[in-house]
Amino acid sequence: MCDDKRELDACAVVEREWQQMIATSVRKLYYHFAFAALALAANMAHAAEPLRVLAPAGGRPGAAVLLVPGCSGFIARDGINHYEERASELQAAGYFVVFVDYLGRRHLTDCAGGRNVSHAEVAADILEAVQWIRNQPHVAADKIFAIGWSFGGGGVLAALTAMPPGQPLLARAVTYYPDCRGAMPWSSTGTTTLMLMGAMDQVTIPALCDGVIKGVPPPRLHSVIYPNARHGFDIRSLPERAEFGRLGYNAEAAKASWAAVLEFLR
Repeated sequence: MCDDKRELDACAVVEREWQQMIATSVRKLYYHFAFAALALAANMAHAAEPLRVLAPAGGRPGAAVLLVPGCSGFIARDGINHYEERASELQAAGYFVVFVDYLGRRHLTDCAGGRNVSHAEVAADILEAVQWIRNQPHVAADKIFAIGWSFGGGGVLAALTAMPPGQPLLARAVTYYPDCRGAMPWSSTGTTTLMLMGAMDQVTIPALCDGVIKGVPPPRLHSVIYPNARHGFDIRSLPERAEFGRLGYNAEAAKASWAAVLEFLR
């Protein structure tokens, strides 16, 4: 107890220090829970954020095509966005088009050759997008297709391997010069795949896909290798040879491959 003046003064000091400690602890707890609430709200907003979708005119029902970009994402080169052009063509042909932006959702600008994001993570994004789009109005749930380029093509192959048993989530898949590092044959018999590669590709070397090609029966996997075609052969914003000759546009291979894709998806 505090009886005399000195003891009363000492008690007052202790009480003030105690009150300050309590106030400081309360502020810290407030900021901690406020930050946690903001983080939770941000995560919920991200989870609820819808995918970008282009719908065909007239609101008629139809198939959906997921686009999965290469390592640099849905960017334009020299003012030309290859993915936007392909999306517009598919939309005009009557497809729903879904952009699987595996970089953007992770706030990345590049996959860094797989160091920033893995094929397994891209595959998870693809399958999540399939589950989402198949439940949207006017979308034919049994006609969900995917087209992946380069690293995104590797993600598509990983998604085919990761699909759960039963009715396949993806009915058809197309891979342009896929990154086949670590790719494995898939067991689903209900998915057909078209693999398009360039014979002169020094980035995603076609030979690395041999294990997949040999492991999946021909009726379920059809591969095409275009002569004189480099990595990115279908991207018209590229010159015929770019970046030390490793990338390059090939008009003939681009035209033939896209015609093959449209025929394959029908």
